[in-house]
Amino acid sequence: MEGVPKDKILEDKALRHQFTRAESAAISQEAMNDNFVVPLYSHIVHTSGKENTVTGTGIRCAPQPSGAATLQDPVVAPLKSLPLPAAEAPIFSFGVITDVQYADIADGQSFRGVPRYYRHSLQVLRRAVNHWNQKRLVNFAVQLGDIVDGFCPKEESLPAVMKVLSEFNSLQCGTVYHILGNHCLYNLPRNQLNKLLKFPSWPNAHSYYDFTPSPNFRFVILDGYDVSAIGWPEEHAHRKAAIELLKQKNPNSDKNSPDGLIGEECRFVKFNGGVGEDQLIWLNQVLKDAVACRQKVIVCCHIPLHPGATSPNALLWNYNEVLDVIHQHNCVIACLAGHDHTGGYVIDSHGIHHRVLEAVLECPPGTNAFGHIDVFHDKLSLIGNDRMASVDMAFDPSH
Repeated sequence: MEGVPKDKILEDKALRHQFTRAESAAISQEAMNDNFVVPLYSHIVHTSGKENTVTGTGIRCAPQPSGAATLQDPVVAPLKSLPLPAAEAPIFSFGVITDVQYADIADGQSFRGVPRYYRHSLQVLRRAVNHWNQKRLVNFAVQLGDIVDGFCPKEESLPAVMKVLSEFNSLQCGTVYHILGNHCLYNLPRNQLNKLLKFPSWPNAHSYYDFTPSPNFRFVILDGYDVSAIGWPEEHAHRKAAIELLKQKNPNSDKNSPDGLIGEECRFVKFNGGVGEDQLIWLNQVLKDAVACRQKVIVCCHIPLHPGATSPNALLWNYNEVLDVIHQHNCVIACLAGHDHTGGYVIDSHGIHHRVLEAVLECPPGTNAFGHIDVFHDKLSLIGNDRMASVDMAFDPSH
């Protein structure tokens, strides 16, 4: 997430399988003998015209009229089990993880004093991939940025990136879709990262793209460092524009510092960035296409897009312009991000869910921060592991 004092800088595969939750959730009940005790989830039932009541041990008959034939109390009713309703199977599922920020260095801390576990982060990633593989939970995964840390020694940047990618490449059930983060750009140049991360846009310079894992859903991957003081050659127009913006908005000599900035103005720091004009035009066209195709869209960006879901100093420079484009089209259901290591969540005025995911880097040894999202026709269900909080994100399927 936060910057450091130095500047370091798909192929869309078909789904390999359809994980069926109904198969694992359905209860298979063999023929029961007559002494079966009806469990608590059973409804009130009627026997011989008399209402019976459910108790903790089974069904007891209600009192009988005087002189009527009676059953001893308590009595176990000769009823069959009522099966639980089968769980709906997701259309598809995908893994989520962010801010691994691996480096082969001793543990450290953020400028706020929050501990960071650089070597342990690789173990968390390994556990995530193993979990997805063993449980066969996902059809693909999305990595939301910052796979290596800015404090990684420069000579070790490429080996560190390759080490992390090797862990991701062990995912057996689908593609890993990557997103650029600021710490990636502290280590390696953008063009090299685009190739290593197998962006469909490569060999072009831009790092944004979209893909469609299912006919009714589209993912849009934004480059939050399109306009940025990091990752571009010194004379690049996008770098020059970023430097000029920081001069105007941030009076500090250290442009990574938000000191003296108030509220949302704190976002104008060097470790953040913005979405450029060409990318905004592209985003608008992609969302138009999605509407025409009746697709629901999930937008992913390393930097959060809504101030309600993050701290002000972790917000996209021109988040308002991006949201203006998104809100013009009635197709986006959620925006996922990383960067703010503590995570966050808000539903905006258009009903779009903004979920910032918790970082791997700040997991103490033995803890985890990863999850998977089950996609249904009317909701996204994030099932988090350990430090990553779970949430159901409902949307209107008719829009």
